[in-house]
Amino acid sequence: TKVTETKPPLTIKGQIELNADVVQLLPREHIIVLADGRRYSYDNLVSTMPLPELVRLIGTEAPEEVQEAARGLRHISIRCVNIGINRTNVTDKHWIYYPEDTIFHRIFVQGNASPECNAPGGFGFTCEISYSPWKPLPVDGDELIARCVEDCIKVGMMTSEDEVVTANLVDMPYAYVIYDHARAKNVATVKAWMDKYDIILSGRYSEWEYYNSDHAFLAGKKAAEKVTSQMISMKPFIEVES
Repeated sequence: TKVTETKPPLTIKGQIELNADVVQLLPREHIIVLADGRRYSYDNLVSTMPLPELVRLIGTEAPEEVQEAARGLRHISIRCVNIGINRTNVTDKHWIYYPEDTIFHRIFVQGNASPECNAPGGFGFTCEISYSPWKPLPVDGDELIARCVEDCIKVGMMTSEDEVVTANLVDMPYAYVIYDHARAKNVATVKAWMDKYDIILSGRYSEWEYYNSDHAFLAGKKAAEKVTSQMISMKPFIEVES
């Protein structure tokens, strides 16, 4: 008879679930509940959702100090107005910042990042409008689109002869993390409690950090390495061969 000790496999197996909204998280039971009633148990949970939303899903199971810390996390929201016009070569810029004279603070020019973002004979860009509880949007919907077109003409991004072929709105409720004096302490309070229940925070909104896309990739890698490390530290399997 041969007895050997082996480490558990490090391959993370599973499947991607689409349209599967999480409506509740039960950390002590290590269970997540979906909107359709399905329940999944976990050993390690990697969360990329905004930290206040994660705490909201936990509800009163989280201590009051954790709930209070989450409520203290502040952020800026962004409403994106996507505009497509019937003209090419509008600008050679990728981003254009506007400090105060327009309703938008920045225009992102997707077509200059990749030509595949522009339809033949057209040109697309996004006007970004920041808002918050202390700085609400002055207008919304079609009025916001019209205001962006008006201001684009004013700053020379468009001309009055340009035809708007398409336009729509995309909302980003969580866009920019605010680094106030309470942020570090609030994040540390929430994270320390999450660690007790094998919840790993990863990414810009879950870690509540100002991450660019390269940092976001590294955050995902770091989370995967943490899960792998915990799997390695598990008790070895005992294999018996006779």
